[in-house]
Amino acid sequence: MDTIKLSVLERTEKGNGPARRLRVAGRIPAVIYGKSEAMPVSVDLESFREVMHHGHNVVIQLDFGRKGAARYAVVKELQKHPVRRNLLHIDLQEVDLKVEIESPVAIEIVGEAAGLKDGGIVDWEHREVIVRALPNEMPGSIQLDITELMVGHHLSVGDIKAPGVTIVDDPETIIVTMVPPKVQEEEAVAAEEVEPELVGGTKPEE
Repeated sequence: MDTIKLSVLERTEKGNGPARRLRVAGRIPAVIYGKSEAMPVSVDLESFREVMHHGHNVVIQLDFGRKGAARYAVVKELQKHPVRRNLLHIDLQEVDLKVEIESPVAIEIVGEAAGLKDGGIVDWEHREVIVRALPNEMPGSIQLDITELMVGHHLSVGDIKAPGVTIVDDPETIIVTMVPPKVQEEEAVAAEEVEPELVGGTKPEE
């Protein structure tokens, strides 16, 4: 994956007030975490949205507007408003393009499961796995073929084929299960079909 350049501005003011003013101006407060102290910065909201169109695991080239060695980062965490869901804060993790990192990667199922013809239902257990790879080789998603999945069977982490990267999760961890169709419980048996209750130890005449 190619790196995407993003302009960042260092910031000195901290707290809710300065953060609100940044958002009003169309910028989002962020922090870059690296080997040294964390660096408070801000980024343009629209520019960051364009970067995120390339996926959560995109490698960002940090542009400070000055000469120097190139610095790179990946998105560590996004903080959003619990109701409005607008972006409030960004955590970036600085990376070395020659050193492997670990990151959660979404699982994408492909194919039509054989068990669907029998009324089976695909039940998700886990929707992502932790992957270890070089920053530029971290996939945006990993595919899992469910074509052969039958009712009562499941697919695990060990069934995922992901050449070039290492999946950190336990191979036995279940990803999806094909569960039987839900069956409505039958109504109670009609009274005439129920064995007559014995009273006094004598069965009524039929």
